[in-house]
Amino acid sequence: MNQTAASSNVSAHVVDWCIARLKEVGPEKVCPDWVRDDPLADLTVIIPTLNRPEFVLRQVCYWAPSAAQIMFVDGSSQPIPRRVRTAIDGLRRITYIHDEQPFGERLAVAASGISTSYAVMLGDDEFHLPSGLRSLIRVLEEESDLVGCMGQVLSFTPLDNFRRCLFSRAYGDLQDFVVDQEQPVDRLVAAMNPYRMATCYAVLRSSVWRRSWGSVGSFTSGVAAEMQQSMAVHLLGPFRAVSVLQWLRSVENEITPISNAEAEQNRMIWFPEWWTDPLFIAERARFVDGLVTAVAEEIGMTAQDCADQIVLGAEVFVDGVGEEFEDLASSAGTTDEALCGAIERARSLGRRIPDPLALTLRRIRGAVQARLGLQGGNYYGTAADLQARLSTEGVDPGPDLLDEIALVERLVRDFHQVRSPQGVGRAKSGVNST
Repeated sequence: MNQTAASSNVSAHVVDWCIARLKEVGPEKVCPDWVRDDPLADLTVIIPTLNRPEFVLRQVCYWAPSAAQIMFVDGSSQPIPRRVRTAIDGLRRITYIHDEQPFGERLAVAASGISTSYAVMLGDDEFHLPSGLRSLIRVLEEESDLVGCMGQVLSFTPLDNFRRCLFSRAYGDLQDFVVDQEQPVDRLVAAMNPYRMATCYAVLRSSVWRRSWGSVGSFTSGVAAEMQQSMAVHLLGPFRAVSVLQWLRSVENEITPISNAEAEQNRMIWFPEWWTDPLFIAERARFVDGLVTAVAEEIGMTAQDCADQIVLGAEVFVDGVGEEFEDLASSAGTTDEALCGAIERARSLGRRIPDPLALTLRRIRGAVQARLGLQGGNYYGTAADLQARLSTEGVDPGPDLLDEIALVERLVRDFHQVRSPQGVGRAKSGVNST
């Protein structure tokens, strides 16, 4: 940890709120004796973060009572405030590392510090549900051939100045997802077409996490790191998803560019473009070499055979989605302005009308979007709607789900009220007091 750098510019109100919540948890509730019987005690949650220190504090509050090991790897120019670092030092199961190296190098640092049997990635503004994580660990305990296991996903959008959340189904193609072919090349080909974003936030055996996320490189295309991690997992062994709800994906913050080139172009550089453009030939060689180093010996392959399979897997992916991404690229900047304007006017209106009417309109909009096959058609409603909706969609809600969702809602509400007492506008602008 870099203890010499000045503290980041975080609202004093958020710091006070975080410290107060940690005191409410109390030392007698942090890591009590019963954690030895909790499957989470054998899990490390790795949370990379960059320039979102207040969301780090929210994660500290969320995970403080947990039996899991929590590891932050913060690449910001300044660490979180010293008062919070001091409080974290008293929590045996939370580690905060301030390291300004690039993303891949920080994940390598995290990988070297994993001491549990299992590990999972988490975004700094998102949440894994404890009940879902426990279920995934039990699956991995019972099915020793699996290298990893993934649950189902909801995205959440804070509503009404963050007083509650609206939920939508995300990554619905993970339902019944299995890649369990005997040969590595067969698994890789099956996983690449059609590709599902399954492995990135999955619970993995720690050795697999180290060889996948712990070995990714830094590339002009941010998606290339995801693809490298996914290929590593599928080459290393069988993988599947199960029906329990695991991950709450936040849309509170915009997706930030990974590379300088993406920032300059104000767009993502998709993998098919990156894989086929001569400009990135040297990066592609590093991509393949990195994967070979990470997995070839482990799966009993020569370096050349492994490299050939990696290239095959990448080409299968590019061939499978090439037309889709060509259409995406060709339509960039040509979105129907009238439609965008109508959507924004509807959102503006929704912020002014009473909640019951706003929710009714959102349900109607979700139904229309589903009918038209548009993004947003997986709208599930509020927490009160979740249990029935999840059951009809084949997702196991579990006995603890609603309590866990309620906890997340309260945390998100309290966080934003403290972070931005004047309302949602200030919260979204990222204005902090000194």
